[in-house]
Amino acid sequence: MADRLNTPVVVGLGEVVFDILPDCRKLGGAPADFLHHAVMSGVQGYLISAIGADDLGREVISELQKFEINPVLAITPYPTGRVLIVNTPSGGRSAHILENAAWDYIPLTTAAEDCIKKADAIYFGTLALRKAYSKETLLELIDMAPKTAYRFFDVNFRQNYYDNELILSLLQRADILKLNTDELKVIKHLLKLSGNVEDVCLALKEKYGLQYLILSDGTKETRIWGKDGLTSVKNSRLHQAFAFGAGNAFGGTFMAALLQNATQEEAHLAANAAAAAVCKASKNK
Repeated sequence: MADRLNTPVVVGLGEVVFDILPDCRKLGGAPADFLHHAVMSGVQGYLISAIGADDLGREVISELQKFEINPVLAITPYPTGRVLIVNTPSGGRSAHILENAAWDYIPLTTAAEDCIKKADAIYFGTLALRKAYSKETLLELIDMAPKTAYRFFDVNFRQNYYDNELILSLLQRADILKLNTDELKVIKHLLKLSGNVEDVCLALKEKYGLQYLILSDGTKETRIWGKDGLTSVKNSRLHQAFAFGAGNAFGGTFMAALLQNATQEEAHLAANAAAAAVCKASKNK
């Protein structure tokens, strides 16, 4: 029991959905996927979100428990979230996120407040703040987290659910930022930043007091500007079409490693290995 009491706690905030694929459905949403990999790497995971009073909502709870993620879920009059995923001619996938889902209306509950106050790290992105109701709740919860907790902002731009004000609000609360090269271009434009990739990353890190900035270039390379300077890991023979979920594997594994006293390089290598494993597993399906 003592070991369990000392296990770091990671809390994911935001959307919980079922991804509806052409031939099946599976639990989705970046926070749950991030937590799944963090838990596999040795931490306790809690998900704060909302579901509907429907069969999918009950299935969410069951699936989270299979992954040993503790559900902190409010039940709302709205349907449990769904994302319609179709295969594209190029071999990739496109996703359509349905509107007015339960996670658009996450209430501020006592259970959520109690959960966030024991966090060693919290995870959030832009998508779950697309509606004013959840935005207000989630910003309050982020601000309630202990000052010592890592605040992991995974940009995750989806459809048109972001703007300049939202990005700034989350950057000001973050101390870890994860994004890819396409998302960096959007932020560079919205925030009117100039310079090459490294210039922009260093400017963001300094201006917002980030402890770590994680940048991925598809499956080719990941770079982390952090406490130990710059670390870089290159990949080969990983096809971009099979990168679905690799970013969450990277982020969750990196966060868990840091919380268990890994160095930046150790955490980076572990995270890259987890992301590469997701790509290879997807390719083999």
